[in-house]
Amino acid sequence: MPLSKVGYSENNKTDRLSNANDHPVEILTDEQLKSFEKFIDIPMILFNEKEILYLNDFCKRMLGYEELLKGKTLDIFDSFEKEFIENTHHILEDGTYRIRDEISILNKDNEKLWVELIGRTVIYNCQKCIFASLKDISDVKQLKSNLSRITKVRALMLETTRFALKIEDISELFQLILRNALYSIENGTIGTILIKKGDYFTVASQIGFSRDIKDFQLPIEEAFLYRATNGRMDEIANIPDLVPYRRYYPIETKHGEKKYIKSTLTAPIYINGSLFGMINIDSIETNAFDGEDVKSMEFIRNYIEIIITNYLLYEEKSHLARYDQLTNVCNRSYFEDQVKNIIDKALCYKETFNLVIWDINNLKTINDSFGHLTGDEVIKKFIYELKNNIRKTDIIGRYGGDEFVGVFFESDMKSLDKRFQNLLLHMENNPLRINGKEIICGFSYGIASFPKEGICLKDLVRVADERMYIFKKNYKKRIGK
Repeated sequence: MPLSKVGYSENNKTDRLSNANDHPVEILTDEQLKSFEKFIDIPMILFNEKEILYLNDFCKRMLGYEELLKGKTLDIFDSFEKEFIENTHHILEDGTYRIRDEISILNKDNEKLWVELIGRTVIYNCQKCIFASLKDISDVKQLKSNLSRITKVRALMLETTRFALKIEDISELFQLILRNALYSIENGTIGTILIKKGDYFTVASQIGFSRDIKDFQLPIEEAFLYRATNGRMDEIANIPDLVPYRRYYPIETKHGEKKYIKSTLTAPIYINGSLFGMINIDSIETNAFDGEDVKSMEFIRNYIEIIITNYLLYEEKSHLARYDQLTNVCNRSYFEDQVKNIIDKALCYKETFNLVIWDINNLKTINDSFGHLTGDEVIKKFIYELKNNIRKTDIIGRYGGDEFVGVFFESDMKSLDKRFQNLLLHMENNPLRINGKEIICGFSYGIASFPKEGICLKDLVRVADERMYIFKKNYKKRIGK
């Protein structure tokens, strides 16, 4: 058996046995081996650079070959891993080598065992060899591996938590979560976070797919998690082979042609007791995940639910701090902050824009006559109609109880005036109907142009406000009120 098969690199072979001819080295005889067989009750192994020369019965049984008794040589050529790890070896005073290494070997059933190898160089049948004992340390290695996994997962999830509240776009948060989840589970090669939207899951984040699957919609009942849990979707599912599943979606990955998902580790995400979505860590190989990966996923899932819950709470509070609760447009403070940045940019790049102020007509009379709830409905109708007549890039804010303000880009004053004249006419012809009564939702407005009529918000508001009151005065004359 080539020594590299038991873990030695080509560079280490000569070093470990080189001094055997220059110093007295212990000679090991068959009689001694028989004595060891009789009196030593630990696994022993003897090997040279080419082959395994001897295994005692304890070693054979450890590897699962109990039917092979003493007196027979066991060929385990393919049972050793290619490399030793954590190598330590020391030269003794007599020039021989003492070896203490941790190696992994495969037993009869091709299951990996970790053993500690402790031995020294000897001469056996005129050959330089290593005679060593083996101690099964599989449980210890597994414990260390598990602790290492947990430490890695914890560190990555703490990193995710630390950055979560610095991210403004939740899609970036999903991408960060998915990336760190993939780092945490070593055999995962690709993954997705899917969000529940009605009766479908939609893609919120993906890593490793060959094409954009953001428009992909997966019926909930066709999700692997749904089928693996008989529709409960209340636990993590480790699915070792996806191909037998009916309605299997062969979505290509970035790992080459015909490289599809073959196994998956999928976990539900619950927020406030309701199914929010699920995270899938996938592999292009079958049987990619084990029980420890399931434990890691459980840890990740718990963190994800906390992170998303906290993010949504923070986002809600942040939204309430910036937007008017009734109309969902910017509140005065946030609007002024935005306009300040707009003015700074416009001055730098010599850009223009228009500022508009609106005032809802007769809102006090409506409140007094029909109540404030009706007044709120009038305000909401005005904002609804206004939003349908502006671009997404335009900015609207609530400046006071019945007063609103907006910034419009790439629009001249004349075209804006015509647009709002048409909007006013539309709203007058389509009154709000509440409890069988018709309520006209009219408004007045004024427009100021930047930088022609002011280079600061205060000046623009003053000009637009003056024009709005002139419009209101003329409007009242027109309708006779």
